[in-house]
Amino acid sequence: MRILLVSPKFASGWKPYIMPPIGLCYLKASLTKAGFKDTKVLDASNYSIKRIKREIEIYRPDIIGVTCFTEARHNALDVTRVAKELGATTILGGVHPTFMYKQILDNYKSVDIVVVGEGEETIVELAKSLVRGKWESIGGLVLRYKDQIIVGSERERIEDLDSIPYPDYSDLDLKRYDEFPILTSRGCPFQCVFCSARACWGNWRHRSVPNVVKELGYSVSRYGRKSFIITDDIFSASSKRVEELCQALVDSKLGIKWKIQTRVDSVTLPLLGLMKEAGCTGIVFGVESGSPTILKNLNKKEDIESVVEAFTWCNQVGICSTFNVLIGAPGETVETLNETRELIRRCRPSIVSTAVLRVYPGTPLWAQEEYSDDWLLGGGETLYYTKAMRLNEMYRHSREMRMLQARLNGMKGYLNLIKFGMVSLRRIPSKVFRSIG
Repeated sequence: MRILLVSPKFASGWKPYIMPPIGLCYLKASLTKAGFKDTKVLDASNYSIKRIKREIEIYRPDIIGVTCFTEARHNALDVTRVAKELGATTILGGVHPTFMYKQILDNYKSVDIVVVGEGEETIVELAKSLVRGKWESIGGLVLRYKDQIIVGSERERIEDLDSIPYPDYSDLDLKRYDEFPILTSRGCPFQCVFCSARACWGNWRHRSVPNVVKELGYSVSRYGRKSFIITDDIFSASSKRVEELCQALVDSKLGIKWKIQTRVDSVTLPLLGLMKEAGCTGIVFGVESGSPTILKNLNKKEDIESVVEAFTWCNQVGICSTFNVLIGAPGETVETLNETRELIRRCRPSIVSTAVLRVYPGTPLWAQEEYSDDWLLGGGETLYYTKAMRLNEMYRHSREMRMLQARLNGMKGYLNLIKFGMVSLRRIPSKVFRSIG
């Protein structure tokens, strides 16, 4: 049995090949371990649908699995359409179909099966079932069979993350990627209204320190990588585990560099000092706002003084700090944005990163606002939250936040603005950019 796992083209404006499709590479590793040696990962993040079709015709897979994010769902569905025309069994997985499996199977006949949530164990059981020639009810699967939608039982999340083999990147040209990912935990203990991580991945679970260090050493020797981005939703949920990991990295003498994202209330000055010693070069903090009102509306459960402390400590130990700003939250006003600007001035982050609020299935905001699922059947890619501010107004404030960072950091700030700002501008839909003017 031949299996092709496809990462399709991203949404409009997003740069391809930022990092390897780690989720699909985990699936390949699990399938290969289970004996399905003819499994291939295709990163088609800059491929036209015609080129993807040619790749399918060359490889001739029996099964095609496609990863699907909300904003890139049309591209993913195009792949399933072409795959179905060529006679393959089609599987859709990822965050978007995890929440929208019924709508997808009801409306898109090119999708045979949806994998809900974590896929490593599910896809192996599915492949074994298809080898036996049976369409079976499997936990974590929803499938179409004889014009009926069969929903399998909910699958328990994988508690022993060490049991999952390391991602298999052997099909990819790793030189083309800006970042090399490693995942040390899954899930999140928090539930911010704009995020689906808790709903999709559950509560926080982590790999053991020896297992993580072993993979890092393997990646250094196998792929020649010395710089990593840790893609955990919240890296420092357990300070004790971070301390153990950092000490193990110091002792290992791997000499690697790494970046993370986490919360401001999940770090301390001593912990940051140890992280710096162990090779941490950058931290992205999801601050989102400098307004206590907006933080409450977003269910961030953070306070302003914790934000100031975290950035002060990063500056003291010499770790590059990124202040994430989310613009347009429920209750957002010019006054609340001014509170955010004032907090940025107090914190003096290395980088200010901005985003306007988008609404995704599986998030508390999607449920609270009672958005119709029918919107997803239209041609739009992105659903923006515009009940507090108009879209062009949000982007105008985003641009002003970037300029504030440049002014605070002098020449270095303006260089960062050129480097990161132009990337952001390319991601703004052209019709929105014209309206900013």
